[in-house]
Amino acid sequence: MQTVHNIKELDQVVSTEEMRLFEKKEFLKKKSYFFMKNAGKQVFDLIKKNFKNKQPKIVLCGPGNNGGDGFIIAKHLIDHGHKTKVYALLNKKSYKGDAFKALNEYGEKIKKISSFRIKKNALIVDAIFGIGLSRNIKGKLKEIFDQINKSNNCVVSVDIPSGVCSNTGEILGSAIKADFTITFHRKKIGHILGLGKKFSGKIKVVDIGFSQKKMNTQCLKNSPNLWIRYFPWKKTSDHKYSRGRAVVYGGQKEFTGAAILSAQAALKTGTGSVKIICSKNTLQIYSIKFPSVLKTEINNICQLEYFLKKEKITSILIGPGSGSNKKIKEITKLILRKVKYVVLDADALTCFREDLKSLYSLLDKNKIITPHLGEFHKIFPKINKNLNSIDKALNAVKLIKSNIVLKGPTTIIASYNKKIVINNHSSSELAVIGSGDVLSGIIVSLIGQKKMNPFLAGCAATWLHGDIAKNYGKGLIAEDIVRGIPAALKRLKNG
Repeated sequence: MQTVHNIKELDQVVSTEEMRLFEKKEFLKKKSYFFMKNAGKQVFDLIKKNFKNKQPKIVLCGPGNNGGDGFIIAKHLIDHGHKTKVYALLNKKSYKGDAFKALNEYGEKIKKISSFRIKKNALIVDAIFGIGLSRNIKGKLKEIFDQINKSNNCVVSVDIPSGVCSNTGEILGSAIKADFTITFHRKKIGHILGLGKKFSGKIKVVDIGFSQKKMNTQCLKNSPNLWIRYFPWKKTSDHKYSRGRAVVYGGQKEFTGAAILSAQAALKTGTGSVKIICSKNTLQIYSIKFPSVLKTEINNICQLEYFLKKEKITSILIGPGSGSNKKIKEITKLILRKVKYVVLDADALTCFREDLKSLYSLLDKNKIITPHLGEFHKIFPKINKNLNSIDKALNAVKLIKSNIVLKGPTTIIASYNKKIVINNHSSSELAVIGSGDVLSGIIVSLIGQKKMNPFLAGCAATWLHGDIAKNYGKGLIAEDIVRGIPAALKRLKNG
């Protein structure tokens, strides 16, 4: 099993604190105004490239450095013949530092933002608040934001849409919904998490002169750059047993479909051998519905213990359709003790809701859990529901010293050693029954092929899962995700 390295810089996603610390170091090399001027020029260049000269421009400038960027943008626009109006949050005498310098260089008349009125067909440049905003938008400013969002005007936001929290993607009372966001050096967490993803529109990361060395960041954007070198592609020398032996613990009679979806996904992802553990009540069902997969009948915990001892298992999945009861809890505990690589999903997690200490103690770096938010709060009841998904995942891995795929509109993958990967390569079409069963099947397959550790397998599986949905479009069901795996693997291999 390999570790994470060789990550492309642009896959990094930074918090406000990480960006501020980085900027502070860069400002020791060159004056901060140098970077402000570059930022303003980069935004102007994008506007010049994508919008007509004759289209009127409105630049909204806030009280800090984001506002300073706005004044520089406005100066370039006027110098190049664009009809431009500037509305500022402060009067001229209240500006300080680089923003004051930029305002003086702009040299034209500014209007108070309170007098702002929507102008039809104008391009609005949002340079009000940057990444440092922490208070809620209210009053007159909220009214202005609402006006902008209700209009058909195109909006370009500087760094991050005003009102979006750069650390969480949450909307702070109200926020401007941008068509384009030009951000500097690296994407911010708020661009790809929560509603920030929706409000940021098309995001372009630009270079404003900062050094391009890799930053010390906790979060990465999920992309093949992170894990592709460890992906278990089939080789001509492979045979079925060299490709791993994955096991899926089958579901109750009423929920056999969940285990079938998982097993199908595991086989299509490349595992050479997939076996479903079934009972005398479900063996016939699995035999009829899924004849190509191996089955083994196990009716009690003694038989299971013997099977786990003699079988050469490379990975095992338990949870899809298994039932959340005392029997499953004891079975899961046995599997966690006897098998190195285990994927826990759904019922295999919630069956511990009255015995969380046992679950936490049996998890380790070789295990991975895949809860959705509802399941997450059942097994981590003390973690604040109001936290963002990243903080929830981080708090969880501190408790369990294991890996987690926290499923949601933006899925968070966290490692046992507190690395965070944010997956926004996805689609809302994945919000369908059975989707999670397919995902857990892909994960157990990638782990079982002995090339990826559970964390990287979680990242790769989540990306593939999302890629299938993005390429399928409307009307997706779980069976379509399974059928889409070969095409997704082909796209991945072809780059």
